Amino acid sequence: MTTPHPTSDAVPPTRTERRCLIALLVLAALLRLGIIVWKSDRPAVRTVGGQVVPSSSNGTDAERALGVFAVRDGWQRGSLAEDRDLYWGIAAHLVSGEGYVHPDLGHATAYRPPLYPLLLAAILWMGGGVKMLAVVQISLGVATAWLTWRLSCKLEMSRTASLATAFVALNPLLIQSTALAMTETLCAFLLVALMDRIVGVFHQERHSAWMSGMLLGLAMLCRPTVWAFVVLAILVSAALLVLPKFTLARHSLTVARFKWLVIVVVCALTVSPWAIRNQLTFHKPILTTTHGGYTLLLGNNDAAFRDEIANATGVSWESGSWQVELERELMLRQGLVPSDEIGRDSSMSRLAIEWITQHPGKFWDLCWLRVRRFWNLFPGGMDAGSLPLVIRWGMAVFFGLELSAAAVGLWRLRRDEWVVWWPLVLLVLSFALVHVVYWSNLRMRAPVEPVLALLAARGLSKSRSAFPG
Repeated sequence: MTTPHPTSDAVPPTRTERRCLIALLVLAALLRLGIIVWKSDRPAVRTVGGQVVPSSSNGTDAERALGVFAVRDGWQRGSLAEDRDLYWGIAAHLVSGEGYVHPDLGHATAYRPPLYPLLLAAILWMGGGVKMLAVVQISLGVATAWLTWRLSCKLEMSRTASLATAFVALNPLLIQSTALAMTETLCAFLLVALMDRIVGVFHQERHSAWMSGMLLGLAMLCRPTVWAFVVLAILVSAALLVLPKFTLARHSLTVARFKWLVIVVVCALTVSPWAIRNQLTFHKPILTTTHGGYTLLLGNNDAAFRDEIANATGVSWESGSWQVELERELMLRQGLVPSDEIGRDSSMSRLAIEWITQHPGKFWDLCWLRVRRFWNLFPGGMDAGSLPLVIRWGMAVFFGLELSAAAVGLWRLRRDEWVVWWPLVLLVLSFALVHVVYWSNLRMRAPVEPVLALLAARGLSKSRSAFPG
């Protein structure tokens, strides 16, 4: 017995629904503009290849060598003009013709994923700066909200499409991310666009397969965490293709295999320039970054356990002193200079695995801490402390409602709905699983918030099934 495949014959939106959508998109733009203005400041600047860019020189020597700044909670102080992750600096060197190099130390780097620096480089090349980035970030946020509405309609949730859009437009985490020169806003846009195209593949929409492959590749170049989704999706897709009569009733096995092959090939072509560049530069075809070892070690070490669990004070762990000790270990004891990114990445991965092996109990305690932080309701960090208590509680109520409704929506999904919903659910699951082991905070959840909004809208819908029958 086969399950009926959902169709893409969605009911056209009414005039009221269109007006509601426009109002939500305008509100999304205004809220994001407001947070950018509120967080704006006059940062220290420097000139790189004739480009005036935000300076990252306020970091310590250890922070610059490690390519990171001291750890703080997910709700952090900062603005589009603050170059905490060195994206502005890398972009300036790209525009000046010096290549993808560490902005402070000058050596070739693969420490940060390339897509966001390339976006910033395009802005600098066109003569723009922080103000143009603000326009881009706001546009991406509004486009994310619109794509959420569009995807809701494709999932036969036109009656609750405005609700899903509202969860994105009003989302404090997505609004906050708009005001930071980091990857969350771009990644959230790419992932909801990817889900829209993947659902289009199920609905047999033209061009959906190759567009899905391209968007998947871009998302992987924006946020390496997406690789976890790719691995899980390959396993699930293989299982579905083996049992097509249960899940692909309106697709022949040959056509289904061809479409997934197109996605894989286009994705590989999209990612390949980064791997080829790294092969030529580091003699190793790095597909992700050289940042993974640090992120693994950051979440699994004695200092983190001591300050976050054993002697927890409720104040976010400031990792500055630990970074100094780590840099001393890498430089003096192991002789790994900052330019040896592959060696340092391998060394930090090894240190983390050794610590986990030697302290399994502490590791599980830290895993549980990371789970709680990933699904946290209350914003933390210095910026959150400056917010009125009523606003912080308002954010907690918003996230509590969203996550509770999303859990209900997940439970309400029927077997026929899982045919198209499984990639969306798998995306959230993959991000959550990665950050059980790697460093985690509330900000890590931002890229999958649009999918959670869709699940929340599904949970708040009146009918048990979004598909008739």
